[in-house]
Amino acid sequence: MSFSIADLRMKLVLSLVFVTAGPDALAQSKPLTEASVKSSVASDGLMTRERGLIIAREFAKSEGRDLTRYELGTFGRDFGSELTEDGAEWMFVFLCKPIGPPGCQFMVVVDRRTGKAQLIRGE
Repeated sequence: MSFSIADLRMKLVLSLVFVTAGPDALAQSKPLTEASVKSSVASDGLMTRERGLIIAREFAKSEGRDLTRYELGTFGRDFGSELTEDGAEWMFVFLCKPIGPPGCQFMVVVDRRTGKAQLIRGE
């Protein structure tokens, strides 16, 4: 009996769900529709802004940032995009609320191909 890489990945995912959420998690789960899978991919084949923002927020939290103290900046949207010039990364700026001292903001850059995130502290 041979397994493909996809079969092994699926078994690993199901095992992780079972271990972390318990046996009832599988009974309550719903299969992903094709639309929900495609929703994280933009028309250029790279990660959408929505998925990038989710990753940015999760990464900021993992770096110890309390996001209730910040609001998402609009600098990118004011200039037409939150993408880097080459379109390879999303840039999300989080500003202190209310307006804090200089350096209170930070930026999270998310690679649209890999999902790898980097936090850049304000100065």
